[in-house]
Amino acid sequence: MAFGAISANAQKRFDPVKFKADLHNYIITQAKLSDEEAARFFPLYDEMKDKQRGLQKQIRSFMKNKPTTEAACRSAIVSKDDIEIQMKKIEKSYHSRFLNVISAQKLYDILKAEADFHKNTFRKVVKKYQ
Repeated sequence: MAFGAISANAQKRFDPVKFKADLHNYIITQAKLSDEEAARFFPLYDEMKDKQRGLQKQIRSFMKNKPTTEAACRSAIVSKDDIEIQMKKIEKSYHSRFLNVISAQKLYDILKAEADFHKNTFRKVVKKYQ
């Protein structure tokens, strides 16, 4: 019985490898990417996401512990904003790079599929805990 409880608990943990594979598969299906398009696109996409993930960790560290002074709070807010701008600049830069390997129509479909995947995943998680 204990093994079953541990196994059930382990299945509920976030698996980043599975999440990435599910996201890739969803994008491929929804954007109707060929094998060749996917092979050109996903290495750049994953590179962009890795860079953004590092910045997201910095944002979480700012928000983890509330600063104790007005000046420290102001500094944390400005730093968070600067990091978010960096993330958007990375995204914009990679969008230009993506357009060198796939069409604008495919990139549009990919961006929509990515947003839909995240929205659907969030809804599933919320529904699971309601």
